[in-house]
This record gives sequence, C-alpha cells and structure tokens, in this order.
Amino acid sequence: MFLTIKQQLIALLWLLIWSISLWAEDEKPEFTARDVQYLKGFTLASLPPLPEAKDNDYADNAEVAVFGQQLFFDTRLSANQEVACSSCHQPDKYFTDNLKLAIGQGETSRNTPTLLGASYGPWKYWDGRKDSLWSQALAPLEAPLEHNFKREQVFELVQKYYADDYQQLFGVLSASSESDRTRVFVNVGKALMAYQRQLSLPVSRFDQYVYALEKGEKGDFTSSEVAGLRLFMGKGACMSCHNGPLLTNFEFHNVGVPEADQANVDLGRYLGIEQLREDEFNCQSDWSDAGEDDCEELRFLKKTGPELVGAFKTPTLRSVADTAPYMHAGQFLTLEQVVAHYSQPSPPFYDREQHPFRPHFDVMPLMLNAQEITDLVAFLKTLSGDIPANDPWWSEP
Repeated sequence: MFLTIKQQLIALLWLLIWSISLWAEDEKPEFTARDVQYLKGFTLASLPPLPEAKDNDYADNAEVAVFGQQLFFDTRLSANQEVACSSCHQPDKYFTDNLKLAIGQGETSRNTPTLLGASYGPWKYWDGRKDSLWSQALAPLEAPLEHNFKREQVFELVQKYYADDYQQLFGVLSASSESDRTRVFVNVGKALMAYQRQLSLPVSRFDQYVYALEKGEKGDFTSSEVAGLRLFMGKGACMSCHNGPLLTNFEFHNVGVPEADQANVDLGRYLGIEQLREDEFNCQSDWSDAGEDDCEELRFLKKTGPELVGAFKTPTLRSVADTAPYMHAGQFLTLEQVVAHYSQPSPPFYDREQHPFRPHFDVMPLMLNAQEITDLVAFLKTLSGDIPANDPWWSEP
C-alpha cells in the first residue's frame, strides 16, 4: 500500500490539475468526468483485495477466524477477567473506545486506533513497532496496563475452554516445553489476525456521492460538503497523506501535535523502529511463516533520522467523525480542533535533553478561514457509514 515515487508524482499532478481547474474561487458543485474518475480512487470501489499475509499461514482460514472472534470478545483473556480485545476495540464505536487514552487494567499513554482497514497497512500501533496484526495482537495480552496476562495463562485458558477448537485447527495442544506454550500464544495472535481480516468497512456518504456522480446524478452533498471536498483535494492538500480508498498512506509524520507530557516526550516512530527490530515476533522471527525473501518492509527499513522523531502513523479517515478523540494521545477532542491545528500549526516541541535530533516538521500552515474550517469538517463527516446491521463479524459470537 506504499506509494511509489511515480505514484506520488502522479498524485501531485492531479492535485495541481484540480487546484487550477476547480478550486480557484469556483463554488460550483459540478465535477467533470475526469474529476469523478479521480475521486473514485478514494472510494471503497477502488479498495484492492487484502494483501497476502505471508507471515501467517492461517490468516485467511475462515474457521480460524471464527476461533479468533471468540477470543476477541473473551474477557477471561485477562488477569482481572474483565478486559477483552473488544473492551477497547468496540464494534458499536467503529472498533475504538472514544476515550482520550485506552484503558485496560490501567490507563495507557496512547489513543485507541480503529481496526477498520488495519489489515492493509504494513505497520501497527501509532509508532509502527509491530509489523503484523498477529504480533500486534499479542502485545496487549502481556502489557501490564492492558490485559496483564502471562503466556502460561493464555495456554491454560486455551486448554480449559478451547482445547477441541485449538487442536482441530492447529494440531496437538502441548505444554511439554516453554516453546510449546509460546506456540499456543502465537497461534492465538494468528487467530485474532484472521478474525480482524474479516472486518468490512462501511460504505460512507462520500462513497455514495461519488457513485452517484459516476452515474451522472447530482448526489446529496450540501454546498458546504462540496466546498469541503474541494478543500480536501485542493488548498488543504489533505490527500497528500490521506490518500487512496482508506484515506491514509500508512506512513509516519511529525505534524506538530502538542506533546502530551513534555517531561516524557513520545519519540514515536524513532523508538518504534528500535522496538520493531528487537521484537521476538516480527516478520523475520522464527515464529513467522514468512520465507527468507519475504518481509521487504522490515529488510529495507529506514532505521534512523530526524524525520522519525516524534513521527506517528497517518490514521485512516474512514469513520473519522465517529472515532474521536484524535491523534496518538487524544490531544484533540473534535474535528474542528484538528482542522484548526492544521490551519495554524505550531512547530514540534523540542527538548535537546530528550530528543536525539530536532524533530522534523512535516506540515505547512493552511491558513484557513472560519468558513473553510466549517466546510472541511462538514466533508470529513461524510466519510462515515452506518454500522453493518447483519454482519456477524461486527458482533460478539
């Protein structure tokens, strides 16, 4: 899902064409056929098939996904018997929790991102310290502030409640060695990944609007929503990072978001790289099903540089109006605050005692007026769709 240099140049060319032909003082809601073709690239109609999961042989096994769904909603998979994966990733909140910071056994230091679309990106967590959904799923289980569960406890739970299911899917359930217990732990993560790959994205009003334009119809956007769409693709250049049908480039940027705790700065991707390389469950580990020639992202990883300091992953904007608060530590409570920040951002906080480099600043002020902020927010709200009423993967089994 990374954009090549050629693809980025094409995207910038489109941006230039749109800026010249559509957004210079033009308030008309009409779009040309070429415009509609371009917009379609941001809709779910252009979403490609799921990328192959070479590091997880069970990723597309429907029966393993069912097992993973059971685990996802099981609160027994925690020390206090009260925390499940679904505690933070709640289906009725688009697989987020609407909290500033995630809360498990205690309060964490990061905001809960949605799981929708996560199967397409190569990096997990805000800092990309995991490179697969299965390895990411394992981390909260052992984290003291989240599930606070030990690997031995995971094994015991599977043995007590899921032994038949596990053995049917993965083979012998053995506790004869630490390696055997870790294998069960890993397979729990791979099952959780298989489940998450089943989660579909709701069709948004934006998708429906573009589909209507494609058929020659007017669509149901208000004039403010149309103006916001034009800002998104034009003056705001939001599509530079929020591109494609998932409205993200899956890359990392420092956009000058206020530091949540200036006494303990969050180094973001800079520290995430270090954790990823040391991760016992990364794509190149013995627990991965990937081959020697796989794991290109990890093998060709950029390991250091000022642009990594305080950089965080570009989130999807799908259902963004329903997944507040925003940014990696929930620094902004509303979309209005987010857009106002991009309109007049402050440079990143810098403390030479804590930062290895001066953080690289990745945004330019948009200098939006009040009406433009209102219009852009109006458009962002069209990126939500209704929660599927009859999709069994969106509910507890």
